[in-house]
Amino acid sequence: MALMKSTVVPDDAVSMTEMEATKYVWDLVGEWNSLSDTWALRYGSIFLGGLNALSGVIINRHYRNKLKLGTYGYISSVVPITVMPAMLTALFHRHLGMGIGYPMVLGPASALLFANRYSTFRVPQLNEGPKKMFKFLQKITKPFNGSLAVIMVAQFIASSAVTYFEMKNNFSLRNKMLAIEEKVFGEHELKNR
Repeated sequence: MALMKSTVVPDDAVSMTEMEATKYVWDLVGEWNSLSDTWALRYGSIFLGGLNALSGVIINRHYRNKLKLGTYGYISSVVPITVMPAMLTALFHRHLGMGIGYPMVLGPASALLFANRYSTFRVPQLNEGPKKMFKFLQKITKPFNGSLAVIMVAQFIASSAVTYFEMKNNFSLRNKMLAIEEKVFGEHELKNR
């Protein structure tokens, strides 16, 4: 069955809501026999989520090591910086923002909070002014800029490749469905003659 948005609905058509159509398509992708036709659609977002989790671990580890946190507040920083971007990437397919932006905001913030709370490193106080805080963050982030650039390039390449293969799978699936539909219509016309 082909899904089409149309103003003219044939008499024998099956009407579906948008949610029913989405569920139908995902069921079709999940049950498709050939994995080579659907691998990027099935596993692409999971792969990107895993890559974001890895970048979150790297970013979190850098700030935790710089501020000598050890095991203090480890789970409290890993969950929002590593697990959440991985899940949100898989859910929303927003890769670079969730893989770099989100951990780069939460990583230093949580590390500064724990370093201040557990007195593991001399952290400037906010009442000393935001300029001093940003200079401090710039100083501890500067050695990480090269690694951050590599992470960004890797994520850009991975997200571009996955998106390319998702579109390729999408077109392949669509063409095969149209071929199946034409075959069924051809057989139906032969029976009616």
